[in-house]
Amino acid sequence: AVTAAADIMVPAALGGVLTPEIVPSLRCAAIVGPANNQLAVPEVADLLHERDILWVPDYIASAGGVIYALTRELHHGTDEEARDRVQNVENTVAELLDAAVQAGTAPAHSATELTRHRLKR
Repeated sequence: AVTAAADIMVPAALGGVLTPEIVPSLRCAAIVGPANNQLAVPEVADLLHERDILWVPDYIASAGGVIYALTRELHHGTDEEARDRVQNVENTVAELLDAAVQAGTAPAHSATELTRHRLKR
């Protein structure tokens, strides 16, 4: 299933499925999914980038669920407030993809830098 021809591959249940051995066999343009720790080793992000396969890190792709739950349950926000915050994930993904293009690196590196920057704030 991982190597099936598709526009987008969505790892959703099992981590570690993206290995250096599987990357050459991938037939997708992008990988975006909620499974944790999709990369068997961090270097896989660069291998995907070299093949022009867009990988959005799992912690970015699944952020919406966490944001929604925290807004509703912890901060007692309304459904509308939670949805508004979740929609900001789109801006975060666009920001990290733009940064990756500017730097000529894999989006994983931009995501790490963006995370570090936000944590420092």
